[in-house]
Amino acid sequence: MIRNKISGFFKHYFLLPLLPFLKQGITPEKLSLTVAFGFTLGTIPIFASTTIFCLLSAFFFRLNKPAILLINLIVYPLQIILYIPFIKLGELIFNYSFIPFSFNELIIMFKNDWIFTIQIIWFQNLLGIFAWLIISIPFAFLLYYSTLPIFKHFIQKEEKK
Repeated sequence: MIRNKISGFFKHYFLLPLLPFLKQGITPEKLSLTVAFGFTLGTIPIFASTTIFCLLSAFFFRLNKPAILLINLIVYPLQIILYIPFIKLGELIFNYSFIPFSFNELIIMFKNDWIFTIQIIWFQNLLGIFAWLIISIPFAFLLYYSTLPIFKHFIQKEEKK
């Protein structure tokens, strides 16, 4: 009983007012672009920046902002999972070998020379970003063209109702 009241409250005061905002300006092409940008930008190996990148792309391409942020939020665990593999792939692509440090060794390095440690970490992250670029561009096209027919089908079905 209480559960029904709570779900009814959220539906009435949160979901129903948001639905027109979520559907605003959605075409199959824009929705596919939203998914492609939200997914690929949501996995970039730069922490605390994906929301900004997604919002910038949404403003630039006039995409649905709540939808791209939702996709960004959904793929956030994937960003964490893919962080180290992107760095390792970058090392492999650019033939750069990095001496792996344990967490304790990194703390000691930060205490001794934190500027040098940040330089090492930044360079490793840069290798991961380059690997992400190499993979994400074709993946974004693949994601766009694979979701486009699906969204066209569902939106045409919705328009017939």
